[in-house]
Amino acid sequence: MGFYGFKKRFVPFILDGSKTHTIRARRVLCDKPGNTMHLYTRLRQKGARLLGRFPCVRVETIRITEDHRVFIDDAELTADEKDLLAWRDGFRISETVFAISDPQLPEHCGCFELLMMQFWRGRLPFEGDIYHWKWSAPPSSPSPAPQRKATRKRAKP
Repeated sequence: MGFYGFKKRFVPFILDGSKTHTIRARRVLCDKPGNTMHLYTRLRQKGARLLGRFPCVRVETIRITEDHRVFIDDAELTADEKDLLAWRDGFRISETVFAISDPQLPEHCGCFELLMMQFWRGRLPFEGDIYHWKWSAPPSSPSPAPQRKATRKRAKP
């Protein structure tokens, strides 16, 4: 039962279900498939916000080398797979930048080197785990009860 804090930039992707994993350093007590993952933004701060509680479905090992090679469960990723990993992890090139690049390129192209490796600069080599969760839309909130005008009862004489 792990608690995971996320930066503000990742929140929309968690809420829309397009980010369904997180890369973390090894933990003493790590989540396992079947455990509930509690996702927050501003965790351990005033104004913390719960983003969702989702079941952990898979845990994989990840290794990122200083020369930007990525291994998941000891299998090396191709350039396209690294870009997809970065995009799915929430490292997305803005629509503005994407619009001025080649429109024939896939949406995720360049996410790994341009964004994800900027985040990892100075932190490599890295060994840790990728925690995957099964996203589900939050239940729709019930409509609020109709407001009634407050009335005061008169005291009986």
